[in-house]
Amino acid sequence: MKTIRLSNGNIVTDSTVIRRDIVLRDGVISFDDSGVRCDQTIDITGKYVVPGFIDIHFHGYNFFDFTYGIYDAQKKMFDSSKEAYHNGFAMLANLLPSFGVTSYYLATIAAPVERIKAACGHLRQFADSQPIGSKLLGVLLEGTFINSKMCGAQNPAYIYEPSPDVFESFDASDVIKMVNLAPECGQKTLEFIRYLTDKNIITAAGHCNATGDQIDAAVKAGLKYFVHFLNGPTGHSFKPFDGGGSVESVLRNESLYVEQIVDGFHIAPSYVREVIGRKGIDKIIGITDALYAAGANIKQFDMGGIMARMSDNCEYFSVLGKPNTLCSSALTMNKAFGNLLSWLTSDMPGVWRRMHEAHSLEEALVMAAKACSSNPAELMGLNKHGYGKIADGAAADICIVDIKGHGGGYNAAVEKTIVDGNIVYSKN
Repeated sequence: MKTIRLSNGNIVTDSTVIRRDIVLRDGVISFDDSGVRCDQTIDITGKYVVPGFIDIHFHGYNFFDFTYGIYDAQKKMFDSSKEAYHNGFAMLANLLPSFGVTSYYLATIAAPVERIKAACGHLRQFADSQPIGSKLLGVLLEGTFINSKMCGAQNPAYIYEPSPDVFESFDASDVIKMVNLAPECGQKTLEFIRYLTDKNIITAAGHCNATGDQIDAAVKAGLKYFVHFLNGPTGHSFKPFDGGGSVESVLRNESLYVEQIVDGFHIAPSYVREVIGRKGIDKIIGITDALYAAGANIKQFDMGGIMARMSDNCEYFSVLGKPNTLCSSALTMNKAFGNLLSWLTSDMPGVWRRMHEAHSLEEALVMAAKACSSNPAELMGLNKHGYGKIADGAAADICIVDIKGHGGGYNAAVEKTIVDGNIVYSKN
């Protein structure tokens, strides 16, 4: 493994931006660079070094879908073979570094039990022999235990009540790292949350219409996270009864992390600023929720029995026959990071707050890095192994970005992505 010096870069830490050299040695970051002999020195004057992006809610990209395999646009069907999955995983490992992604989790949609079991089995076989590139760390089980009335783009035919028996039928507790569920199912949900927590699996709520009191009870049982908060299938209530709705409880609960699809379409930027203002940046996680049609130039497609189409501007997907219902996204993590920089550095009229004042670029960089890297690492326990931050002794999973633009309009172009101290993507 080469020892690499990154020279004259702007280093985005968890509290500030500093200009200094850093050394990548034996897979970790070193701030003690005096007298270190390096195999390679890279001058990154004017560029920014940020923790590698960690996308914890990602279904697929470029024709590959985790639940169903590789999509054949001509035949309009999926190849779910072992070979298709292996090729899909390898493609993502090679492609995602170009978006600054160093680690990611693949998410399922509502599907037959045997299909999810097979997909998890393919991941298990791949996990121990991953190629150098973005690291596939596990599975988010999203659609199986949601509220069928809040299913959004998920197929209600494959939604089940929360149950350890159904979960065990997937035979995948070793690769499933997070489970999304609907807390409104009562005592059985609370028991299921405790069951999963005992297995060190993160529990999340989403696609739900729980009352505030039900969310509060779920938090006491171990709920840690809320999936694509404020996106369509999230219940709320302006009434005083039962602690309000899911939205109200999530905003009150300081311990809950909240997920934001920061493409500017699922959630209006003004609402993103409202959530950041209320929850604080340390509890915000930016994700893509991307699916196989992203990057594939498919105009109309099937998602687990639900038909969807690409928007006219080619920036989002919507469900046919369901006005204003969006379907996953076409977002990439570098664009998510750039969107956050743009929104955080502009004076923005709020919804309940009259105005959100602009942050400086340096402040926005720290905040965006937390949302896209540090916070998901902390939620998933990766921070214990040094991931998600730029610090002395931290894991050398980083990306170098070129920031162009001005307050309210920034673009973040990935120059290089480094995983375990190895350069796995270089623009030039």
